[in-house]
Amino acid sequence: MIAPRCTRLAHGERGGPIDERGLADLRARARQRVQAVLDAVPVPRPWSMNAWVDRLEAWRGREIDLVPVAYRPGQPSGAWQARPDYDLIAYTEHTSPLHQDHIIAHELGHLLCAHSGTCLMSDSEAAELAPDLAPRALSHLLTRVTTGSDEYEAELIAVLLMSAATSDAPAVQPGASGRAADQARRLAALLG
Repeated sequence: MIAPRCTRLAHGERGGPIDERGLADLRARARQRVQAVLDAVPVPRPWSMNAWVDRLEAWRGREIDLVPVAYRPGQPSGAWQARPDYDLIAYTEHTSPLHQDHIIAHELGHLLCAHSGTCLMSDSEAAELAPDLAPRALSHLLTRVTTGSDEYEAELIAVLLMSAATSDAPAVQPGASGRAADQARRLAALLG
């Protein structure tokens, strides 16, 4: 039996300090990991997280269940847990679709890196947070302490995945002006 694994932060913690000396290597590994996954599992056009997760499941030979859960202040917005025969990703249900996709992509980053952490949630806390699901399905899921570098790597993977998924958005028209055009140019410059 596979030990439950999930990675989330504990009640507002950021996972501890990051050793900045290893950030360049961590970024390079994240880019290589994302490129390898995208080479094997291209993003669908038009973009759909559900369609991409279906492709990812087929490639990995293992199901991934996406479960929307209610968000409460102070709780994490998403979580991943490796179950014995499938993976479970919980994400905040009452937010924008783009934010949900980013949360899922972050948790997929943990999954793809096989991060693990120390469990902090009891069955009763899980039942209170997601009353429609069996407490055992979510226990040890929504709060885990992870290292800062694990969180950084998962977030970087999420940004890279979402950037690839949404890269075919219309370009800013030459000569476009106004606040939206300026913001689009700044975002494009940041994402490269």
